[in-house]
Amino acid sequence: MKLDFSALPLRPDALSQAPTRFCDPGYKNTLASLMDLILIETGPRGARENWQAAQLRNLLAHASRRSPFWRQRFGAPSDATKTPLAFLPVLTRADVAQQAMREGSLLPATATSPVQKHATSGSSGTPVEFFICEMNSLYNNLRSFAQYFIDGLDISYNRVRFKTGLVENKAGFTVRHDKGWNNLQGFAKTGTSKFITYTRPDIASLCKELKSAPVGYLVSTPQLVEWLLTQVEPSFLKDIGTQRITLISGSLDAQTRARLADVNIPVSTTYSTEEIGKIAHECAKRPGHFHVTTSNVIVEVDMSAPVEVDGVPLGRVLVTHLHSYATPFIRYDVGDLARLSSRCPCGHDGSVLTNIYGRSKQLLKHADGRISPFYVWGRMLIDIVKFDEYRIRQTDLETIVVEIVAPESLPPEKREAVRRLVAANAGADFNVRVEQVPRIDWGRDVKRLAFRNELLN
Repeated sequence: MKLDFSALPLRPDALSQAPTRFCDPGYKNTLASLMDLILIETGPRGARENWQAAQLRNLLAHASRRSPFWRQRFGAPSDATKTPLAFLPVLTRADVAQQAMREGSLLPATATSPVQKHATSGSSGTPVEFFICEMNSLYNNLRSFAQYFIDGLDISYNRVRFKTGLVENKAGFTVRHDKGWNNLQGFAKTGTSKFITYTRPDIASLCKELKSAPVGYLVSTPQLVEWLLTQVEPSFLKDIGTQRITLISGSLDAQTRARLADVNIPVSTTYSTEEIGKIAHECAKRPGHFHVTTSNVIVEVDMSAPVEVDGVPLGRVLVTHLHSYATPFIRYDVGDLARLSSRCPCGHDGSVLTNIYGRSKQLLKHADGRISPFYVWGRMLIDIVKFDEYRIRQTDLETIVVEIVAPESLPPEKREAVRRLVAANAGADFNVRVEQVPRIDWGRDVKRLAFRNELLN
């Protein structure tokens, strides 16, 4: 085994000038924490599983001591730690809402360890409130940074992070700059960080902003990338210095990935939720295989009632968040379907998820109980009609509604062309209704999912 930091872009004055000290304490702590996370996730399986088992026992004992809700589910602390995880009850969104409302945080807030209320609408659009502690935020930031080391990436590049939000200026977006995007700026030569919050960005203004400095690593939802590629060619993204695209809250279709690969822009996807944080990250060598973030979660796939999608039996994804001390998430049903394997074809000796389907993101439910994948992308619609944004919803077993915000009134032939496109992809079981609306009511759906199934929770 060889440890080699020759690729780490240290600043000339990075190391400490004080006697008997190598690194300043803050940077040393960051490096040590990075080493911890990478060691857990890439080290020997036996050590990792022992560590996870210990963390699980700690969490179960804490939940049982602090919460009548959890004692009712698995008994006193001594009993809770004896029960195998697979025999504990599944936790639903309704359960989380009930526990958080009745009991509040299971961690007391202190000046040195604050606790805050957090909320998510989830894919169902129904908000649920829960509590997080400072450690959760620190972990999420550090774990995102650790991925660059795991994948062997150069941290001296810039990073541009897109996020949705309410923006009412002429450009349709706002920009915030930071000097760095990780905890080692001042120690290593790191790129700058740019946060772009957008509603409906003006493409000319956005392109001008993106050209103002090399992009480096672009972090975005797939919907934004997909929309960008209806306005510009992939070569534009390469010309402005895009080194890599990391997707959150979904993935791109194979054709769009191929277009980006043609200009040497790799794409990776992070599998995460607001409640849990990072669950898995797409393998750099085997697209479609997601290495479970074992320093954060234990993942199970419940195959007791499998659902067949594209001929592959899938089960419910159940996640135990090992650091969820404020609001415990133990065997939490995140609302997705997947397959679970013990290792990756790339050689990674750890749990791997494949065939991940968000139940209300990419699937249709038929009247006979079948579930089928649904693939209609923005690039398909843009070939038919010019629009600002769109959303497709399955509202009942026979109906799909397409909502389109467009600058001009849609003529009947355009509506019919959209209807035929969606109907062709959905199948003969569905009636498709196309509606032009002045705006889409996203509610608290911060992810702004382009497709939403209102029957699958």
